[in-house]
Order: sequence, then structure tokens, then C-alpha cells
Amino acid sequence: MSEKINCPQCGMLLYFGEEISRRLYMRAIPDEAAVLAGYGNVCPRCGASLSVDSVKIEIKRRATSKEGVTHGS
Repeated sequence: MSEKINCPQCGMLLYFGEEISRRLYMRAIPDEAAVLAGYGNVCPRCGASLSVDSVKIEIKRRATSKEGVTHGS
């Protein structure tokens, strides 16, 4: 699954990647609050205050496609 975090005021993309809570590697980002702390809890584009409750967090499942998959005879 992928996760996006956007500023609630201007929509600036603050994080895009694997869902933070499910990461099995690179635990340098333990939670969404750590991402926001990297920006000083302030949007670099518009100066809006950022908190886990105020930002837009979107989690999407990756699409699985079976097109082009062939099975041997």
C-alpha cells in the first residue's frame, strides 16, 4: 500500500511512499508525526501549521493486475 501526506491548506505533497505503519525496512520514519517534524511542523510552501490531525493522509492499495500473465501448458 502507498501513503500520501499533503498540506491541508495548499496541497503540497509532504510524503509519498510505502505506508509508514507497515514499513518493514528503513524505520527512520516511525510515524506520520516524524514526517511533519522534518518540516518543523510548518508547510514550507504556505507556512500552514502541520499536525497529524490537520494534514490530509491518503492510503491506497496497490492495484493488482493479472494481465499479461500466462500459465504454462
